[in-house]
Amino acid sequence: MGSIFKLKNRGRAISSEDDYRNVILIPPSAMVVLVEGDIDEDPFVKIRYEGKVILMLSDDLRSGGELWEKSA
Repeated sequence: MGSIFKLKNRGRAISSEDDYRNVILIPPSAMVVLVEGDIDEDPFVKIRYEGKVILMLSDDLRSGGELWEKSA
C-alpha cells in the first residue's frame, strides 16, 4: 500500500458522505495514492486524492494509471 499512481486517462471514483454517494472525475495526470486493496484482485480499491480517501474501480487504476512510486 502507499503506491503512487499518475493517471494517463481520466478516472472515476466514488465518494461517500452521510450515506450519499457522489461520482468524482479525476483528470489525466492527477497523482493518486493507493491506500487499501489490490488492483489485480479487488473490484474496488481505496485511494487518496486531494486529501480524501475514496473508492476507485481497480480496472480504471490498472488500465489508466502508471505506477509512479512504490512504497517500501
